[in-house]
Amino acid sequence: MSESSLHYNHTSAGATFVDVFDWSLPGHYGDVTVEYEVVRGGAGIVDLSHRGKICMTGGDRQAFLHRIVTNEICALNPGDGTYACMLTPQGKIISDMTVNVSEDHLLLDTESGMVPVLMETLDRYALMDDVVMEDATEQWALIGVVGPMAMEILGGLSISIRELGYLQHVMADFQGQTVMAVRSHRTAETSYDVYVKTDQAEAFWNALLEQGGKRIGLEVMEILRIEAGIPRYGAELDERIIPNEAVRERAVSFQKGCYVGQEPVVMMEHRGRPNRMLTGLKIDGDTLPAKDAVLKKDGQDAGWITSTVHGMAVDGVLALAFVRRKYMNVGDRLTVETSGMTKEAEIVPLPFVLAKEQGHGT
Repeated sequence: MSESSLHYNHTSAGATFVDVFDWSLPGHYGDVTVEYEVVRGGAGIVDLSHRGKICMTGGDRQAFLHRIVTNEICALNPGDGTYACMLTPQGKIISDMTVNVSEDHLLLDTESGMVPVLMETLDRYALMDDVVMEDATEQWALIGVVGPMAMEILGGLSISIRELGYLQHVMADFQGQTVMAVRSHRTAETSYDVYVKTDQAEAFWNALLEQGGKRIGLEVMEILRIEAGIPRYGAELDERIIPNEAVRERAVSFQKGCYVGQEPVVMMEHRGRPNRMLTGLKIDGDTLPAKDAVLKKDGQDAGWITSTVHGMAVDGVLALAFVRRKYMNVGDRLTVETSGMTKEAEIVPLPFVLAKEQGHGT
């Protein structure tokens, strides 16, 4: 079991730990409701060090990745970033990632545990390319700063992020070492990811606390993610799913040249809407249905559930789910079996909670 470099700091703060892909990380610090309110009204700081990180160098790195993944890479300048997917030749999602472009390397941020799969897959396509990949997961801690006061908290550490657009980043100095601050998209609130060298993570974490940041755990981050309708690999995204069904707007460029898995994606686009789409559900009762629980309409399979939480901004049991197109009418009701009982679920549009205006960039 891997532990974050902040593990003992979390322990001393009374964290309750959860296991995430063989990492032990804070689920909460005692009261998830309090942590939720911190994010809605102040600035929460969360340890995301378990997320996979790949450093890509070599003269062909940008052109190589451009022809492999679903989104535009070549047009990005240092300081820019984008969200993209790596697909099978059949167009199914192997992994998603955020690509951060710096002067001399690319930093790929992906779901915890996906680095070996992603590196192995990319390596198969890097035949004559000048590309070198390194697993940097344990070299860099990743700290999220989330909430309307996030900019102020980071500004107190002389990290100037006011002009950053979506997935853009800046390099800043902290106690003589470089940190990278990215305007991220993990919740409906203002969100930043800060990459800091592992041996400096505790000093940076404590500095954020001194500026007024409050500890939050992964449980509240999951509630915020689902309320914002943001799909995650391993939950909504896997090798059953084509990007058009869940992340078309964020992950796919239809103007770029060929990439692995492009043909099925383009064919589905030309055909019209996919046969199933990611949507939101509000489920009767208080019980959370299991992942992959089957949705039905008039006794026919209508789709399946991917993630569930007890909502906070929206009261009740909220779920993300894939629903077949012929049943995808907002306000219609489906059924789902949970704990041996059949419950009704209403189809609602995503997101459950609209992203707040962050006051800079788009």
